[in-house]
Amino acid sequence: MKTINRNLKMLLLSCMVMTATCLSFAQGMVDSLSQDESQIISAIAPYSADMRAAILDVAQYPQVLVKLERVQARTSQSFQDLIAAYPREEQEKFYQVTRFPELTNTLTTGNRKSVDDVKALIKDYPENIQQQILAVYQEHYNDLVKINEIYQSSQATVDKLTAKYPAQVQQDFKKVIETPDVMNVLTDHIDLTVSLGESYKNDPAAVTQQLDDLNKQLTEQDSKDLQEYKDAVAKDPKLQAEMKNAAGEFAQQYDQDDTDPTYVANNTYDNYPYPYWYGYPYWYTSPMWYPTPFYYQTGFYYGPGGGLVVVGLPSRFYANWFFGYGYHHYPGLYNHYNTYYNVHRTDIIRRNVYRGFNSAAYSHFSRSGRPAVTGGRTRSTAPAVMHENTRTVSPARSTSHVSQMSVKPGNFNTRGYSHFNASSFHSSGWQGVGGGGFHGGGGFHGGGGMHGRR
Repeated sequence: MKTINRNLKMLLLSCMVMTATCLSFAQGMVDSLSQDESQIISAIAPYSADMRAAILDVAQYPQVLVKLERVQARTSQSFQDLIAAYPREEQEKFYQVTRFPELTNTLTTGNRKSVDDVKALIKDYPENIQQQILAVYQEHYNDLVKINEIYQSSQATVDKLTAKYPAQVQQDFKKVIETPDVMNVLTDHIDLTVSLGESYKNDPAAVTQQLDDLNKQLTEQDSKDLQEYKDAVAKDPKLQAEMKNAAGEFAQQYDQDDTDPTYVANNTYDNYPYPYWYGYPYWYTSPMWYPTPFYYQTGFYYGPGGGLVVVGLPSRFYANWFFGYGYHHYPGLYNHYNTYYNVHRTDIIRRNVYRGFNSAAYSHFSRSGRPAVTGGRTRSTAPAVMHENTRTVSPARSTSHVSQMSVKPGNFNTRGYSHFNASSFHSSGWQGVGGGGFHGGGGFHGGGGMHGRR
């Protein structure tokens, strides 16, 4: 009898241990899910209220998002196969043309048009864009027709998949697709999108309020951070010199012609991304949905008087290049970025603000043993935080070194939160900027909401 009782006690104890273990594991899963939900909320929050509303709408239909992702995988591969035989200079022209699908449809509808007719249709576009469009039309007309067919077929699929839903939902799907970095986070993290959609269904007011509150916090903090950054740069001529030199080397590394950092900021055509159906150019080692002069990625430009005009922190695209290569050569600028990160890292971690420069800085400085450059020498630094942000760029699009730029084209590949809001720096306020001397610009790197509700 004692043996039986002892065995029962041991069995009961084992069950209690197993139950506790299961409960602990379950709680860990809940905590993990809660953290992931917090991250996706933080990723969505910087966008405009209209875009946030569209995201919440489409998140309720994950089955449609999955089907659209499959369509995108086919269309991006078809597009790359179509242009793969051409040299990269020609491929760049194709990518530029794809940014204007309505124009492409007009150019390829009906009989082939004369050069004069084409020039009349594109006369309001920037001169360099006109030249590229005209060249593709004259030299690759049949390919342009196929590109238009791919796009129109994809759009028709969207209409078919969303036809049974309310008109507003149909519009919101198109709106999100037109902002491809948003579309990708929803499809790349479909499990979290499902959770977000269910949370919104259960309590739309609470989820909307949470996003509104976080958007306000981010906007206020970004404004404060930007001013601090401008003030630090303004009083340090040596830092300004390194910023200019690093920017020049960055542009040259990518074989860009825009080595003059004087930039007029009223070019509305920067608001047209590479379409979701085709993806951004495969040779970019970091996501860049909105093509801009490469100096735009550095966070400053030169005014008419030659002064350095700061408009925000560098983009993630530039930051990845700098932390993978440039920091060896520009110790003053590196230490400036290190100081900025150390001041703001608690807030970055607490609110999961992995956007633009913050994401690249976090990835770089949070690793143990990362060298810190001081006066041209290196020293070891302790880890800034005890955990690593695992949501990074896919190895297929490595961001570690500029020498890895020339990857081969393949299926469209965007993985991880690093791709969400990848073009956020594009939304920095360049409106009404002036030149001469040292100036501050508008906007900041964490922005969003480039597009209003259509």
